[in-house]
Amino acid sequence: MSDVSKPEAEHVPEPFDQVLVRVQAAGQQFVQGDSTAIKDRWSHADDVSILGAGGGQARGWEQVRRSLEGGAGLFREGQVAGHVEVDIIAQGTSGDLSYTTSIEHGKAFMRGHDEPRPVMLRVTQIYRREADTWKIIHRHADALTARA
Repeated sequence: MSDVSKPEAEHVPEPFDQVLVRVQAAGQQFVQGDSTAIKDRWSHADDVSILGAGGGQARGWEQVRRSLEGGAGLFREGQVAGHVEVDIIAQGTSGDLSYTTSIEHGKAFMRGHDEPRPVMLRVTQIYRREADTWKIIHRHADALTARA
């Protein structure tokens, strides 16, 4: 009897489109004041960065984590859940990196306001393949303004 080793099962990364669905679901929790799910979608490496819609920036997981928690803290739950749509303009993958550019728009309850407030952002996110999934490594968001 020969000792034939079976090859290990190939590690197939989570498809990028499935990751985007999870990121968008985490974003819905974010605009209701909960940063837990979005933090799970981020890489926890020292090279991550964020240029937040409120004008702040952070580099490295500890700073980015605090930025995400602070950003979520600006939102709150309301009688009706805030909701933000993500319209992807472009996306692509090359090797272990992927990106999306999108418009995020909708309404969310902000702390200190009784009525939901509009959310209109231009967003670029970069992802890196880590283990069997994709993790966010950079986000740049700014307010979408009308052209003059």
